[in-house]
Amino acid sequence: MKDIALTSDIKSLIVDVSEEIKKKNLLNFIHTSLDLNNIDYSSTDIIYSNYLVHSKQYQFFVFANTFKYMIIELFYEEVPKESSNKNLNSFNLYVSNSFFVIYKNSKLYAYQVLNQEYSEDELLNFIKKSFNITISDIYEISDSFLHKLEESVKNKKLIFTNINKKSNKSFLFFLTYLFICICSAVTYDMYKSKILERKKFEKIENIKAEHLKISKMLKFKPFKIEYKRLISTANKFNLKILSFDYKIEVMNIKLSTKNKESIYLFLDEYQSSLLGNSIEKIDTENIFIGIINVKPN
Repeated sequence: MKDIALTSDIKSLIVDVSEEIKKKNLLNFIHTSLDLNNIDYSSTDIIYSNYLVHSKQYQFFVFANTFKYMIIELFYEEVPKESSNKNLNSFNLYVSNSFFVIYKNSKLYAYQVLNQEYSEDELLNFIKKSFNITISDIYEISDSFLHKLEESVKNKKLIFTNINKKSNKSFLFFLTYLFICICSAVTYDMYKSKILERKKFEKIENIKAEHLKISKMLKFKPFKIEYKRLISTANKFNLKILSFDYKIEVMNIKLSTKNKESIYLFLDEYQSSLLGNSIEKIDTENIFIGIINVKPN
């Protein structure tokens, strides 16, 4: 069915956060996170966002607007369930050969591609550690079932809202408003008296204050130079950026790699501004996780 985005059509990203982000600031956060992880997207793509409250994470889904549904959100009602757990807050796990999906209260909660084979116990332990939840029931999803589902789903209600379309308008409105205010200020400077010039100056200061307020709410600061350096250094040593939190006093960087030496090479690049670091090996995935604290230049 052409309306359904398969797993090969979906780009997903999980990002750690300290708290849930306000809706009006979410799209800006999503775009920055996608950029940091070298995930391509366009203004016409559909972007879904889901807050994983138990692990304080966000998961983002990106796919082309030629699709209406994601296949991972469709099969809950199609799978026969004989659950012994009647708890409304229970988590159900659906596993195929290439991915798994977690549902909470009959709604998609989290999704992840499987890059290796797991035993049932290994997978449950991985999920508990990654998402801080306990699975109640497990269901296996066959390839033939997924194929059948592609052909049979019609007029299913959409679960998520495309944040890219809705929020782009708000962000464009903000940029337009800011542009108009600055142009007005320049016009006053050219044609008005000293009194009007003072009013113009006050207006510009108010705009700057409002912009600074929004930046603080997002916990971002203009970081073009640091951002380019981080991306360049991470790519240089084949490191994947899991999260990046920029503050005035410190940058918190979380990286992953299969080669521990790559993290040490990264640390050498930031040696003069390094505040602290730790390295942990995740045996189930055969990767190393580096958490690095750096003082911005």
